[in-house]
Amino acid sequence: MNAETLLDMARHQAWADAAHWEMLRENTALLEDAEIRTRLSHMMGALKMLTTLARGETPDAGVMKAIDSADELEAAMGKTHEDLAALLASADLNKKIALPRGPRGPFEAPAGVLLLQALMHSQHHRGQNASRIRQLGATPPMTDFVVWYALGRP
Repeated sequence: MNAETLLDMARHQAWADAAHWEMLRENTALLEDAEIRTRLSHMMGALKMLTTLARGETPDAGVMKAIDSADELEAAMGKTHEDLAALLASADLNKKIALPRGPRGPFEAPAGVLLLQALMHSQHHRGQNASRIRQLGATPPMTDFVVWYALGRP
């Protein structure tokens, strides 16, 4: 697992999520959409859970509990992005993490694999939200990784 690539992916994720939040704040009808809000809360919970696991810790029982307040959700996502970046800067990405369940029962995975999953999982759901934004008649921000790169990796 390449730490620098993962860190770039985490920087992109924070930028892309911020672009989505900016749009959602400008169009409160989008932010009030149940599908988008549920997905945002799920993204934050999954990111927090996977980073906690990658540190070798046990996630809190309520880690996936929905957050109703948009302000609290946005703040929690921002904090989780900061935690991810800090973790990537210092983690042993090859450290094996015991996981209690998987497709064939308990298994082990390197911390880097869990962090890659956290990044890819959020990307998937951000794409779903972009599709939902289009269904609701708006144009989502362009947040592709290559766009972030072309803009100078802001």
